[in-house]
Amino acid sequence: MATDADRERRAESMARFFSKWFPDEINHHAGYYEVLAERLPADGKALNLGCGDNSDLAHFRRPGLEIWGTDFNAHPELQHAEWYRSLRPDATIPFADGTFDVVTSMMVMEHVQSPQAFLQEIARVLKPGGVYVGQSIHSLHYVTWIRRLFDLVPHSVVQQLMRSLFGRKEVDTFPTHYRLNRPAVIRKIAKRANLEWVEWRAYASAGYFSFNTLLFRMAVISDWFLERLHRGMGKIYFTVVLKKVSVNQSP
Repeated sequence: MATDADRERRAESMARFFSKWFPDEINHHAGYYEVLAERLPADGKALNLGCGDNSDLAHFRRPGLEIWGTDFNAHPELQHAEWYRSLRPDATIPFADGTFDVVTSMMVMEHVQSPQAFLQEIARVLKPGGVYVGQSIHSLHYVTWIRRLFDLVPHSVVQQLMRSLFGRKEVDTFPTHYRLNRPAVIRKIAKRANLEWVEWRAYASAGYFSFNTLLFRMAVISDWFLERLHRGMGKIYFTVVLKKVSVNQSP
């Protein structure tokens, strides 16, 4: 059985191998936090949509900046409960129109069943000029096609597999749809929701194969070649920024 030291050495070896092929690549989590930090106001309100245990953005909270969390159900290990409200059963965000300067979500867009309703609800709670910062996985990357195959089996099986491979708890694994995970689709639906395209950043990562060294290395090399075939093809994660159009900007 592998020890903690063995796992640490393996992780370091994978990191070195990845850096060899993608020497200037920023980690997708770090990239997301960087984009979000650039968009958060000094004073105001932000909402973490699909917040899970509500701990992810706690380090951004400060005097003058409220960071709220919302999800369909309170997580069994919910933190900062005073900054949490549950989504209503119809997926309505439990805040008034124009409440937030920023709405953000990490690894939520791939689970959205009704993309237009999702973005319209975000636009509703944003102030004019407010932004949505979303991070997710590109629907055309080969990993998403592998992930789609898993959805052909009962979801409970997928939950058990994710726990076995990545240590992810069943409560944190959800069905995927990939209906809001391509630039062209996001642009089109965002426009209908009164949101304009601001920015897109993409990140390479072979983390989905971190449970096996050989698969990890094959994935890194595959992504490197895909990037040379067509820019963006080898980058699995993205962060997108959309801005709510002000009333005087509307057509």
